[in-house]
Amino acid sequence: MTPRLRAYMLSMAAPAGLAAILLMRLTAPVPGDPVLMVVLVALGAAAANFPVMVSPRYKTDASPAIDLALVILFPPAAAVALVGLTRILGDGLLCLRRNLATGTRRRAPIDLVFNTSQLMIAAACAAIIYRGLTSPGVLGSGLAAELAGAALAAVALYVVSTSAVVIAVGRLVARSPFEIWAEAAGIELKQTAAIYTAGYLLAVVSNGRPWLALVMMGPVAGLQLALNRSAQMRAQTVAAVESMADVVDRRDPYTYQHSQNVAEYAVRTARRLHLPDRDVELIRLAGRVHDLGKIAVPDAVLHKQGRLTEEEFALMKKHPADGAEILAKFPEYRRGRELVLDHHERIDGRGYPRGLSGSQIPLGARILAVADAWDAMTSNRPYRTALDQDVALGELVRGRGTQWDAEVVDAFAATLPGAAELEPERHTGVAAPLLRSLGAVAGILTS
Repeated sequence: MTPRLRAYMLSMAAPAGLAAILLMRLTAPVPGDPVLMVVLVALGAAAANFPVMVSPRYKTDASPAIDLALVILFPPAAAVALVGLTRILGDGLLCLRRNLATGTRRRAPIDLVFNTSQLMIAAACAAIIYRGLTSPGVLGSGLAAELAGAALAAVALYVVSTSAVVIAVGRLVARSPFEIWAEAAGIELKQTAAIYTAGYLLAVVSNGRPWLALVMMGPVAGLQLALNRSAQMRAQTVAAVESMADVVDRRDPYTYQHSQNVAEYAVRTARRLHLPDRDVELIRLAGRVHDLGKIAVPDAVLHKQGRLTEEEFALMKKHPADGAEILAKFPEYRRGRELVLDHHERIDGRGYPRGLSGSQIPLGARILAVADAWDAMTSNRPYRTALDQDVALGELVRGRGTQWDAEVVDAFAATLPGAAELEPERHTGVAAPLLRSLGAVAGILTS
């Protein structure tokens, strides 16, 4: 963590404290139900300790439902204080707990300060909006005004809290906060809407009846479990499909771990091109299973030493479509299957199976094509030994702009060891050592 990021996270405490003090001075103290306060704070702290991983980078839990209920049920100053107390207790427990695998704390003290502060600021904004909109003469009285106030308060909670977080993440990974925010919202929007809806119902049901808050936590916990089960099923499905792809690789000892290598090269290239994390993960998933369709290729063709006949090559060219057809049965690969289908297309339109060209080929497929070719050239095969890096790079340079996307080739080359030395040569023409070795690699990429 950089000093600037640490300073940013700690600086959130000042506006949080100022908001709490101002609300205490500007709003008249209204007594609340102490039993309901205790129940909701305890439930919120517990919920914070059971997050659900909705993607490789994003987690969520049911605590926003409690935060919204507190905003609706209690005066602004009390709501902000209770939201802060909930997070202190929840993250405080996480600070004491340790990851069984690594032995590290599940939450650092600075995270506790930051999370508590940004949620207090978000709660202050939400409480002001809710009390302002539900005041007499603003939106009127009745259910419509109540729902509008609660909806806008939920939006304020979500936008303010996530904005503070994505700014911190943006500083950490050197990416645009707007890009990160859009990516996170796209992943968790449905879950978040469901959680805030549950929070509103929790406030309505438990108002004046604290014991019903415990009953209402049943559906909230059910929602949490459903999210958890959905994430687990997705992870299990991906693991199963990747295991199938690994079985295909193991059919040929020369291609063992080929899919893992392609995925790794593709991820490096995608990050070099500054693609969003969501697209990088999509490319990784497709890279891990890009040759799944070879499960339908006969061993006599797959293991043949030497050039394939036209009939054999026609069988081999079916594997992208066969792989995409298999992946079509899994929602997790709804978008990634197109990358699998097109990873043997060429920029000049001479690829297969659809004969796409240029920008018609998805960028992810163009990245996979380069990664796939590189691993094929730098690995031992039945018909030749692995090529040296400069020879393989020479082939990529030769096909730059015709077989492979020029920008992708440049980005991939920049990820290789010694890229700083190769960079000037790549932009001033093919380097002399590469020219001398091009003849050794002609016609090797038949599959």
